[in-house]
Amino acid sequence: MSLLALVILAVGQVIGTAVGSLLSMTGHERQLRWNVFIGAVLGVGLGVLLIPGYGLIGAAIATSVAVASKNLLCVYQVNQLLGFNTLAIWRKI
Repeated sequence: MSLLALVILAVGQVIGTAVGSLLSMTGHERQLRWNVFIGAVLGVGLGVLLIPGYGLIGAAIATSVAVASKNLLCVYQVNQLLGFNTLAIWRKI
């Protein structure tokens, strides 16, 4: 069961890992702060809903969704503010 929880957490981390630091390095700390806040509120809310019924797996799902949503918000904002898509790694520059 703990291996499944680790897999769920890893999937949440893979989505847009370095994008938050890109916002921070380019002077968009406020957007990053709000993304982290939204992710934290989402993680706590999902934790309250999922942990009583699903235990460790519910906690892993809540954390993974929170981290992935924060990173996807960062991907969207990098695209809007800086003009490139960080998920399009297959394109040649």
